[in-house]
Amino acid sequence: MGHNEDQLRDQQRYQQRTALWLARIDGFYGEVQQWLARYAAKGQVKYDFHALVLTEELVGTYSTRTLGISLGRQHVLLRPVGVMLDTGGGRLDLEGHRGKVRFMLPDLAGDWKIATKEGEYPAFEDFNENNFLEALLEVSSD
Repeated sequence: MGHNEDQLRDQQRYQQRTALWLARIDGFYGEVQQWLARYAAKGQVKYDFHALVLTEELVGTYSTRTLGISLGRQHVLLRPVGVMLDTGGGRLDLEGHRGKVRFMLPDLAGDWKIATKEGEYPAFEDFNENNFLEALLEVSSD
C-alpha cells in the first residue's frame, strides 16, 4: 500500500470520526434540552445556538455549534472544544461567569463523563441530569 493510499485512509477515518463527534454533540444538546424542558415551558430557561468553526491538526476545519442557556439574567455556554484530544474522545465545556465545567467522552462510542476534579489526577463521574444541573448552578449562580 502506498503513501497516498495511507493518507486517503487516514483522511476517511478522520472524516468518520468528525461526523460521529458532531452527532455526539447534538445528542448531548438534546439531552440537556430534555432535562431543562420543564423550565423552558415556564419561560425560566431559554436557548440559543450559534455557529462555531473549529480547526484541529489532524481532522482539519469543521463546523459545529454552541448552545447558550439563559436562566433569568444568567447566561452559560456549552462549547465543543474538540475531538482529537488526549482522551481519545472529545470534550465540551460549560462556561459561565463563575467558572467552567468539563464534559468528556473517553472515546466516541462511550458515555459522557463530567470532570469532578482537575489536575494531574483528574476524576470523572457519569454524566446525568443531577450532576448537569449542579454544574449549571456552579458556573452561573452568584
